[in-house]
Amino acid sequence: MRRKLLVVLLALGTVGGYAAGFHSMKRCHQDRRASFEQHVARVCAEAARAEK
Repeated sequence: MRRKLLVVLLALGTVGGYAAGFHSMKRCHQDRRASFEQHVARVCAEAARAEK
């Protein structure tokens, strides 16, 4: 009984750890993408101003 409980707890911890890791990777990806889009917009705006 005790061993089964330990196996279940370890399995839940593993699944929870993977879920947290994937969630963190998704959040960081969205932040990087937003930052890159702002950078591209800034570069384009500077290029348009310099062209005049």
